[in-house]
Amino acid sequence: MTMTNDITDEIKLLSKTDKVICIKKNVPVRSFHGKVWRTMKTNKKYLARDFEHRCCYCDDLDEYNGKYESYAVDHFAPKSKFKDLEFDYDNLLYCCRMCNSSKSDKWVGVTAKENIVDNKGFIDPCMPEYYANLARKTNGEIIFLTELGKYMYYELKLYAKQHQTNYQINRLSEIKRRIDTLLKHSKLSLNEIKKLKRIRNEICDKILGYLGL
Repeated sequence: MTMTNDITDEIKLLSKTDKVICIKKNVPVRSFHGKVWRTMKTNKKYLARDFEHRCCYCDDLDEYNGKYESYAVDHFAPKSKFKDLEFDYDNLLYCCRMCNSSKSDKWVGVTAKENIVDNKGFIDPCMPEYYANLARKTNGEIIFLTELGKYMYYELKLYAKQHQTNYQINRLSEIKRRIDTLLKHSKLSLNEIKKLKRIRNEICDKILGYLGL
């Protein structure tokens, strides 16, 4: 298989709905366990790094969703109910505007540890259990796998088209960067170069279309 065919197959996957992948490429890890900073500006800076500038729940990359400035610090256990956790780094998440406003201060339990009751509630996306309940198709559409996943899916509005669009833009941009590297550093035939440039132009047109440009 040539590099051109390989890249073409990757692009075709973005239109398939019969394959399921993890909702995130990497499970986020908080780097500052037990830390308490008394400003959200400081917390947000470190959370953005820990979450690779992606929303904790839907995985939307901030670059294509209002950028860093539009993202918020989400309190997993709501600060309106558990004031003592307001600045606890282990309770904080990097979150897009839609997921943050959708989750709001919803909480099914009585205590901060009681996050699930009768298959309703939320799982911290830093926990592996989150990924047993939610996934996505290779076209970027998020799906639920369990009853608990269904609850999170609807409460967080993970069905919103913007999440699929963000995924598509991100994957197309990754493929474009790969093509740019091949064109710059690989020894390719003139035919391969011509094919890759054509694919690159098609990718650029798709990205611009998604961005409404």
